[in-house]
Amino acid sequence: MPRVYLDLVDGKWNEVAKSNFWIDGFLLSKLENMKKIQAKKWDGVLLVDGKERSGKSVLAMIMGWYLSECKMTKMNFASGLNDAAEKIGNLPDGSVLVVDEGSIIFSSKDSSNNEQKKLIKLLDVIGQKNMIFIVCLPCIFDLNKTIAVRRSLFLCHVYPDEEYNRGNFVFFGEKKKAQLYKHGKKNYDSYSYPEADFAANYFEFAPPFYQEYLEEVKKNSLAEVLASARQGKPSDRQILTFKINEALKRIEENKIDLTLEQTAKILGVHLDTIFKHKQALKNEKVATCPPICE
Repeated sequence: MPRVYLDLVDGKWNEVAKSNFWIDGFLLSKLENMKKIQAKKWDGVLLVDGKERSGKSVLAMIMGWYLSECKMTKMNFASGLNDAAEKIGNLPDGSVLVVDEGSIIFSSKDSSNNEQKKLIKLLDVIGQKNMIFIVCLPCIFDLNKTIAVRRSLFLCHVYPDEEYNRGNFVFFGEKKKAQLYKHGKKNYDSYSYPEADFAANYFEFAPPFYQEYLEEVKKNSLAEVLASARQGKPSDRQILTFKINEALKRIEENKIDLTLEQTAKILGVHLDTIFKHKQALKNEKVATCPPICE
């Protein structure tokens, strides 16, 4: 199907003869269906997979830019599950969040690994917040069945052409995605069966603030590496304690209306853990508070 050129006028997309923004017509119809589903207070989980540097983030951004009607900011991009958990708590209901997990989180095919359990809990929360969650990952077969088949609506598989040019993808809807997952898991991650619903192209795109976002991610990643090198690698328990405390502080500082149950789901920990950390922070404040506060 031919590409559809679009222009945003008064907060709504209009088809035009020519513009700098376009989407394949078949994909556009699927995204329109997604907007209708969301309007009925449903959430949506969309998957984009492909090899490293194949361009999957670009296609995810095109979909997100269209679905949000150009309202995306740096807050609508997350560099991992921990970043996503924090941003879900801050974003308004009905938002779009693009999550680029990279190859590290999804490198394990153990369906019971902690990160995928955390992702499932995050998906429960985005359901309550009526959000669209676009997940970029290297390979759908690294996901467990709950996420890959039951929870997601469709898959766009990105790939380069014979000359390694980016900009190509194939689309699998819910039914064919389930067949693909079953066949591929048994056949060395093969995408050969079933035939995709359609094949299409996309263009090189980035929101105006995206380069600034990437610089922030690089800076934060470098800071983490340097801190680890100076101090020695902290234990998993220390990392978890730090992340929970920081999240609770931000929730309190920004006056985000989340119950303890919702906070526990977002962070992927037990309710008792959140309660204990909240009490510890409260006791810490009391202990350090000057006499005038008493």
